[in-house]
Amino acid sequence: MTKKRIQAVLFGPQGCGKGTQGQLLAERFDVPLIGAGEMLRDEIRDATPIGKILHGYVDAGLMAPDDLVNAVIAERIKHLDLSRGFILDGFPRNVEQAIHLDKQMKINLAVYLKISDTEAVRRLTGRRQCVRCKTIFHVTDVPPAKSGICSVCGGKLAPRDDDYEEAIRKRLATFHFMTEPLVTYYRQRGVLLTLNGEQPIPYVFEDLINKMAKLGFSS
Repeated sequence: MTKKRIQAVLFGPQGCGKGTQGQLLAERFDVPLIGAGEMLRDEIRDATPIGKILHGYVDAGLMAPDDLVNAVIAERIKHLDLSRGFILDGFPRNVEQAIHLDKQMKINLAVYLKISDTEAVRRLTGRRQCVRCKTIFHVTDVPPAKSGICSVCGGKLAPRDDDYEEAIRKRLATFHFMTEPLVTYYRQRGVLLTLNGEQPIPYVFEDLINKMAKLGFSS
């Protein structure tokens, strides 16, 4: 029997753990994990014509227009080997982007990691990142061996600049308004899979794999 090729998108509020689950899923199915945010940052770093425009929006603290983001993602994806399948993290961020993506490729799985705003704030305010190697810890969930010191390289741990409660709640409000409608969009398309993201990481992943198996996906 031919394996069902995974062509998935991951989404959820800040702090839901989609990056972690995406990496685990990509390793399990041996497919690329495509980070949309990284693609946009690369465009800015490479100072491409679109990257220069994107940089202007970032400097102004504004969201880039859909047509600009769509163009970057479409162009970058064209150069990737997606023959085995793929997992897309960070795109689409709204229904308009999802409609555009559907014109480029068929999405057969949309994984929604659901957590409460209270849990998101708890996770993000407790997050600490190494200023040197960028490894992420959490003051209670994944603490370093020595407080304030990275267990990987010995660098200093610090909160991210925008990991304070007021900023987090603003980002969550944006998620609820802009991205959460994807739940209805993908449910209507029959590809939505909702997970309780407040479980420990191994439990979330086990739940994900079990539910995917019922949909015909096997690694």
